Amino acid sequence: MKSAISVSDKKKCSGCCACTNICPTDAIKMTRDHEGFSYPKVDENRCCKCGKCVSVCPYNEKWEPGEDLEICYAAYNKNEKIRLISSSGGIFALLAKRIIEKGGIVFGAAYDDEFLVYHKGVEKEEDILQLIGSKYLQSRIGNCYRQVKERLISGQMVLFVGTSCQIGGIKKYLGKEYNNLVCVDFICLGVPSPQIWRDYLNTFFDNKSITYINFKDKVLGWDNFSLTIEGSERYSKAGRNTYFFTGYFKGLYSRPSCSECIFKKGNRVSDITISDCWGYAQIAPELKDNKGLSSIICHSVKGLEIIEEIKSEMCWKKAEVADVKKYNSNYCTSRSTGKEREVFWMDYDRMEKKRLFKKYCTPENNKRWKKSILLVKRAIKKVIQFGRR
Repeated sequence: MKSAISVSDKKKCSGCCACTNICPTDAIKMTRDHEGFSYPKVDENRCCKCGKCVSVCPYNEKWEPGEDLEICYAAYNKNEKIRLISSSGGIFALLAKRIIEKGGIVFGAAYDDEFLVYHKGVEKEEDILQLIGSKYLQSRIGNCYRQVKERLISGQMVLFVGTSCQIGGIKKYLGKEYNNLVCVDFICLGVPSPQIWRDYLNTFFDNKSITYINFKDKVLGWDNFSLTIEGSERYSKAGRNTYFFTGYFKGLYSRPSCSECIFKKGNRVSDITISDCWGYAQIAPELKDNKGLSSIICHSVKGLEIIEEIKSEMCWKKAEVADVKKYNSNYCTSRSTGKEREVFWMDYDRMEKKRLFKKYCTPENNKRWKKSILLVKRAIKKVIQFGRR
């Protein structure tokens, strides 16, 4: 008998759910830890000791770089409406639309009723809207891989969009290449804790009244994205000036495995990688209008073919992968764990959440502003004291 999966080092589990999907007895469930991240837990009474969960884990395989076309474009969707509600250039929407036109299904990240994120499949063009836009949370895969396999076996075209580790998970789960599967990943800084996001909403907003969330609203322009939350009131603020994004960028609550991502070493297994086209002033200045621009990197012939099919609906320019790597280092480099991550989580249980966010997640420009106010007050106090002498 073979042993079942066990996670002793949290940096070696991305929560991709390949193990839960492949288990023939459904003996593995994803359970949340103290930080709100899910890890596999085996029910020994149901486990048949087949060892499939161990063999399917992406961390138990050395990922060798395969043939990579690395054909790159800077581009945006000609449909202005779709482009403006997308996080970057609206290329995902074009890919999804094309797959559905072929009678296919698109799997991607959507919000649930609590504005947490899960993976789902859509087959109608109007439902693509649910999957548009970056969602800065780890998405629950559930049994999506099983659904994908069923559709592939039936001959249906499938587009699966997710993080690089989720693409690795589904590739390992499937165990073979399917010509009717197109996998798309994106350049990722790391996935933040869903638990911290829930705390953020509960602390600063009337969570029950929220009707709309956009992590990368372009109300201030694409290169100065805003976090917009609508409910009983409307909140919209430059993302870098919010508590949630400040803590995220400081590396306080990303998944531990994100600090050592195994898919950032020239070994992506997706067909296409899409992302914001940072460095656009050098890469494609003629496409710059602050409404959103995407980098598209085709890794496979299959990926290149579908990009060719949607080119007439894009404004595009040939680009170089070297420039994408230069201006967006997250393509090939993991973001290290934040210096205050450990103390943040030590304070998590013993500190009221508003104080916790203000202590660790106050934007730097706010700190400078408060420091300036303090210095001005001290100066005024000295002048007053001097005048009384």
